[in-house]
Amino acid sequence: MSPSKRSQTPEYQWEQALLDAYYDYRWHLILDPLYDNFQQWKTGEVDHDQMDEAIHLTHKQTRQIYCLFMEKRAFLIHIIQLDLDWFPVWLKDNPPPEGYPLIPAGPAED
Repeated sequence: MSPSKRSQTPEYQWEQALLDAYYDYRWHLILDPLYDNFQQWKTGEVDHDQMDEAIHLTHKQTRQIYCLFMEKRAFLIHIIQLDLDWFPVWLKDNPPPEGYPLIPAGPAED
């Protein structure tokens, strides 16, 4: 199947929605705390040394997320399904197409 025809399939579209939502989620995890630090810095609650540390930590985290999203599509889809804090919640509102092979969930909690 050609790439353009594949991108029109429900499976591909579901995967793309998954990737887009997870990408946004991961960037918010990194950038929202930095935004909060900037707001605190503006009001004097955080000094320049604390801001410097926050910026360096954020830079380190952005490199990690960049490397993650440079992985192959199939690998990313698998990795995202292993994020048990995020994926099950997203999945409730975004069920996969009929017959889509999800990886088995972790052991059930007692």
